[in-house]
Amino acid sequence: MTRPRERDRTITVVSLVLTLVAVGAYITFGNSPLSTQVRSLLGVEDRVMPPVEAGATGAHAFLNTQPGSNRPVGFSPCRVIPYVVNPEQAPDDWQRYVEEAVGEVSQRTGLRFDDRGTTEDRDFDDRGTGGGDPEPVLIGWADEDEVGELADDVAGLGGPTMAQLGNHRAYVTGSVILDSDTTDRLERARDGDELQVALLLHELGHLVGLDHVDDTGELMYPNGVTRAGYGPGDVEGLAALGAIPCR
Repeated sequence: MTRPRERDRTITVVSLVLTLVAVGAYITFGNSPLSTQVRSLLGVEDRVMPPVEAGATGAHAFLNTQPGSNRPVGFSPCRVIPYVVNPEQAPDDWQRYVEEAVGEVSQRTGLRFDDRGTTEDRDFDDRGTGGGDPEPVLIGWADEDEVGELADDVAGLGGPTMAQLGNHRAYVTGSVILDSDTTDRLERARDGDELQVALLLHELGHLVGLDHVDDTGELMYPNGVTRAGYGPGDVEGLAALGAIPCR
């Protein structure tokens, strides 16, 4: 004799358990603004890496601030930032340049990056914030024929994609595009290796939330690379971007 009511109830309970498991996995491992916000509200998140002490002061500026305040918008320090590289038109030693620059930004911010390898993706603009997990940060090289904003001696472009949940803003992905004509010239320069890394550091600074400053002593000075690494103000700004609360 079968007992359909109890069987139906068993199936319902199993379905409910599977649904709760799926929701729990989304909340725990998802990288969308909603899942990040839920984790923060539940108090289940902690930083991936410890915060960084700047140890320096100087001119710095942020691309965006939270509504009604001067607190910078940045990536959540409780989430790993995945990135991929499209090596088309890249210099021969691109992998070394990227690893060095990304490592420097991680050290200065306390944000952890996750190298997801290479890709054929060249969609630098739409990295996706439609409610699901965004696409990884995309690093690549292009010329002005492909990316018009690289015209007029622009050596690179970098910036984050911002999502908003309620009154809180956060960066969830972004892109870095280096001008291939510029990097080709740098390959022939005497100090080309340092300049390749410095160019990447500048654009990665934009990616995590730094804006330009009118100070030639900082790497975020807009008119040409004025130094091989971050200046004191850059360092202070990067530390502040990595010290924002987990949301």
